[in-house]
Amino acid sequence: MFQKFRDIIFQDVANENETKKVSVILRLNSIIMCIYFLCLTCTFFITGEIRSVILCVPCFIASAVAFYTTYLNMTKAASVFTYLLMLAWIVGFVIEFGWDCGVQHFIFVLLALNFTISYSTLAVKITLGTLLCFLRLALYCYTLNYTPNYVLDAQSSIIFQMVNTVFIFAGITSVMTVFAEDSQEMEKKLLVYNEKLHRQASLDPLTGLRNRRSMREYLDRIETECKEGKVDNLSLAIGDIDFFKKVNDTYGHEYGDVVLRKVAEVFTEAVGDKGEVSRWGGEEFLFVFNNLNGDEALVILGQLQKKLKEIEIPCKEDTIKITMTFGLSEFDFRRGWDYSINDVDAKLYRGKSEGRNRIIY
Repeated sequence: MFQKFRDIIFQDVANENETKKVSVILRLNSIIMCIYFLCLTCTFFITGEIRSVILCVPCFIASAVAFYTTYLNMTKAASVFTYLLMLAWIVGFVIEFGWDCGVQHFIFVLLALNFTISYSTLAVKITLGTLLCFLRLALYCYTLNYTPNYVLDAQSSIIFQMVNTVFIFAGITSVMTVFAEDSQEMEKKLLVYNEKLHRQASLDPLTGLRNRRSMREYLDRIETECKEGKVDNLSLAIGDIDFFKKVNDTYGHEYGDVVLRKVAEVFTEAVGDKGEVSRWGGEEFLFVFNNLNGDEALVILGQLQKKLKEIEIPCKEDTIKITMTFGLSEFDFRRGWDYSINDVDAKLYRGKSEGRNRIIY
């Protein structure tokens, strides 16, 4: 039963230019006002104040109509109708029953609605809020100079005040709850979206490895950890796929992409949690091994080379086989990253000039 009621209240709008949040707030407000006028009607009926009953019944019907209009995909019209309805009965009740009836406090509910569901600019919202303030002052001045049409007795006045207090709190609470939940949901979506964008900006779209910019950020962070003594040993290597240009020229860039994706899978599996690997540029990849000296990193690169040799990529009537050349060095804590990267880069090209498919350390 509760779930069905909730589904009705939170039913989405069909108009893509309108938000569900506004409709939900209007529906909750309309339901609260329906219950409010129903309570007043019953109270006045029991106390025999038929004139007051006659005033409450149309307000109850109008609130029910306001609820219904939120399902007609005319949220803006429903908002205006709700505003005008609340203004009309607030002014009417103050004139009818006087200041002591307390309905003027519902202006604060209108104020909350003004800032949460209005499609107007902030300047317009502030202007409307100011006008509501002047309306409350005007009603107060009116009651000082004019006698109400119906003077409430002490008992009716107390009941009126108590009912008003409950439903004013209910109205403001419902508005702010929906608004807060919607804001939190938007913040969560924005956070997820920003994280997604950050991941996309940090990864090479083809291989899924870190890109050059992301690796530079990682290197700066690791260098700080080195200076703080959190990392004892650090090794880095640059690997280059042998004769990769020939693969592209012979089989096409489509198969060149297949080769890059395949070696990236091998890198991820071989390095694991021992370090990081990035696509440094083209067919070059930069490896960083945390807390591993050069000899230990050499073992991992040796294992990686064996796995690369096992790769066979079917291509038409041929098979693509992969080998790589690596330059390896321990990080020079004194000279920094630029020197160390240039050092392994020089070793890489030395390995390529000596015949490729080797590790120069």
